[in-house]
Amino acid sequence: MKRNSKVRIGLIGAGWIGRHHAGNIVKNPAAELVAVTDVNDANVAKLRQETGKDPAVYKDHREMLKADIDAVVVASPNSYHAGMCLDAAKAKKHIYCEKPMAITLADCRRIRDAVKKAKVKYLIGYHRRLNPLYQYIRKGMQDGQFGKVFLVESDYIHHIPGDWDIWSWLGKEGVAGSLFHAGSGHNVDLIRYFGGEIVDVACMKGICMPRKQQVETEDTAIAIFRFAGGAVGKVHFCVGPVSPFQFNFRLYGTRGTALNNRIWLDTIPSFADAGHENDCIELPGTWIPDNVQGGISEPWGKLMDHFVDMLVSNVPCINDVSSAYQTSLACFAAMEAARKNKVVSLKEMA
Repeated sequence: MKRNSKVRIGLIGAGWIGRHHAGNIVKNPAAELVAVTDVNDANVAKLRQETGKDPAVYKDHREMLKADIDAVVVASPNSYHAGMCLDAAKAKKHIYCEKPMAITLADCRRIRDAVKKAKVKYLIGYHRRLNPLYQYIRKGMQDGQFGKVFLVESDYIHHIPGDWDIWSWLGKEGVAGSLFHAGSGHNVDLIRYFGGEIVDVACMKGICMPRKQQVETEDTAIAIFRFAGGAVGKVHFCVGPVSPFQFNFRLYGTRGTALNNRIWLDTIPSFADAGHENDCIELPGTWIPDNVQGGISEPWGKLMDHFVDMLVSNVPCINDVSSAYQTSLACFAAMEAARKNKVVSLKEMA
């Protein structure tokens, strides 16, 4: 693309998340939403109403890929991600893909290889790296405030009632894939952002919550990861509990600790003494993820802006296809570890 020219984007999938992406595209002055693919006319009508735009409409994404577009946003159901991303790469279109990357590791590998072969740009939709809380902690870590990081933890706890119709597809392994990958892919990606590359994983998982259409994979899991640098990571995943949404984050270093929006450093005197537990740096509570699109804690818009900047201004990608593959690999390795009841090496699965 020519520098500073508008990015012409086609959207594949105009459901709930697709329409949010559409809204973020039209808010960016450097981008245009010129086409949309969806077999559901009602979804397209809602998109037009919500965005005030009238993009060209296609029933088949392969026809849209022949149009004059620079990039696609893949926001289709999980099982379609692989085929659509492979088609987009073949058509030399840049790709923003909603998470998860794909529902099988083999398909994730095919996407990675196709994107590299086509030399197109790719961004995975793990938006929480751009959350201001994690950006603040990341900068502190890079500045040495936390010393050597030795433990990173993140939780994904989400109440989705058991009688919702969403379980007709969300719980089906052949449609949605692993629930751990679909949900806690965010958490695995985040601990990689702070801990580096993962080499080994152990995991226990189960199906614990009642629902009218039961899941086929898991609704509860705890995975323990070993990073290449020796640090340990933990991800706690649970979908369905009687609990408000929680996306907790904890980072422990030799000189400091971050527990969500509260930070203790060894430069703060008496932090460990009784009565001084609140002697810490307290960042805004609104920065803690709340799963509400558009808020400061859930920066879907920032990630779409980053994608546009990748194409218009050639800024480096914060989470490219190789990184997306490593997060997916760690998630699949966790599920394999749970099935085999043993520690699994990512190198053996790669």
